[in-house]
Amino acid sequence: MDNMETQDALSVHGSSPLRLFFVMGAAIFIAEPIIMVLFLYVPTPAPALESVLDAALLSAVILPLLYVYWYRPLMRNIKEHARINAAMRHQALHDLVTGLPNRYSFEERLQYEIEIARRECASFAVVVLDIKRFKEINGTLGHGNGDELLRQVAARLKEHLRRSDTIACFGADTFGVLLREVDKQQIVYASEKLQSLMEAHFSIEEMPIEIEVRSGIAIFPDHGDNPVTLLQHADIALYHAKQDTEAYVIYTTDDDTEMRRRLTMFGMLRNAIQHNELVLHYQPKIDLTTDRAVGVEALVRWRHPELGIIPPNDFIPLAEQTNLIKPLTYWVIEEAIRQVRAWDAQGVCLNVAVNLSTRNLTDPSLPQRIHELLARGELAVSRMTVEVTESAVITNSQRTTEVLEQLRKMGLALSLDDFGTGYSSLSYLRNFAASELKIDRSFVCGVDTDSSNAAIVRSVIDLAHHLDLKVVAEGVETEATGRILRELNCDMAQGYYYSRPLSGDDLLRWVSTRALQSNGGVDIRLAL
Repeated sequence: MDNMETQDALSVHGSSPLRLFFVMGAAIFIAEPIIMVLFLYVPTPAPALESVLDAALLSAVILPLLYVYWYRPLMRNIKEHARINAAMRHQALHDLVTGLPNRYSFEERLQYEIEIARRECASFAVVVLDIKRFKEINGTLGHGNGDELLRQVAARLKEHLRRSDTIACFGADTFGVLLREVDKQQIVYASEKLQSLMEAHFSIEEMPIEIEVRSGIAIFPDHGDNPVTLLQHADIALYHAKQDTEAYVIYTTDDDTEMRRRLTMFGMLRNAIQHNELVLHYQPKIDLTTDRAVGVEALVRWRHPELGIIPPNDFIPLAEQTNLIKPLTYWVIEEAIRQVRAWDAQGVCLNVAVNLSTRNLTDPSLPQRIHELLARGELAVSRMTVEVTESAVITNSQRTTEVLEQLRKMGLALSLDDFGTGYSSLSYLRNFAASELKIDRSFVCGVDTDSSNAAIVRSVIDLAHHLDLKVVAEGVETEATGRILRELNCDMAQGYYYSRPLSGDDLLRWVSTRALQSNGGVDIRLAL
């Protein structure tokens, strides 16, 4: 235990009356010989001296007993209490796994450094590091090995950074670093050094582990003059580093503006879902054999009362990164069911497909929720198809496989969307019980001018047909593209060449014009 902590504890728990008592006892011990001399050689009334002498002798007996049986145990209790307080304070200021200072302690250090930097007109940097996919590592190797990885990261940081720098662990997979007395060029060098440090593999139970880190950086005094602001801006820079897949990002005011815009958009989107500001538009899907519409793709639009139409690219990614994707997806499903029932009332029987995001596929309650919406809308399960992107199937594959299997057992058909833009693994394509495959527009658009694209599309079509899958080509914009796809035996196509996205009522009129058969199918999906 630190001596200063012990002294602090004694100053608190050692009361003033107790000190006064022992000071008086010590004075009596010192005065006792003097009293004896006075008793022997100075003519003083005997009774008075005898009383003083009796008191001194009594104290000489009682005080040692008090010291042994009361004072020493009391001091031991005080020291133990001080030790416990010191341990509790250490736990309150340090991360339990790595032993590094925690965020609270780091903020205290920042405040101290700010005061020094102000006096010396110096600058310093705050770096927030995040380990990519640490949750996957933790889940695969176990929490014990995950903690060991964090300890090794902390040890490597302490070993290679300067003694004057401060390293902290903010919990989970995030670390903080305070780099003293650095300019912008030195900060760039230090950030690159941190990246190279983390690139070298770690060893967990003799198994090499490689990690990636992202860093957000804020500089004093340019990006803040207090600990809270500096850390907030470093966190914002870290967010952009993760979004843009950059190794590190130094904060700029543009980052703050973008973050505020996103936060504002987040609040408005929640309100839009609750107050029916969203609408669905539908783009027809054409059977290339009969040249008739056999379905539609539903595109969600945000009709803001003040900002007008907000494009999907401005709010769909935001919804995917938050829990708003759940109410947004359920709104689309419910609205699609309502529209299908409206078409049924007009004598046109259409099927429905809904595209689900990666976040949807990790929700174990999704199948039951979809079942409830279909039952409430009085729509048969066989009339719905679920579309998922191949990247969504790969991510969290075990959990998504379980959810997709439940959806398939419910009677929902499965469609693989945007094929060719992700991992395109034949193993998952074989195991994924889909009934339809959609070729991404990036391959379809150049099929009439690029021989490589044409070869890719031909191969995908042949592969899908051998697996008994229907093939849909997205993004058809010219007659020549449609003709080539027909020659390649593609089953269906959609794009601006056939029709732009239409409202529900306009689509019904378009269907009537194209003389869609009453038993044709319609493909409605959330464009994510």
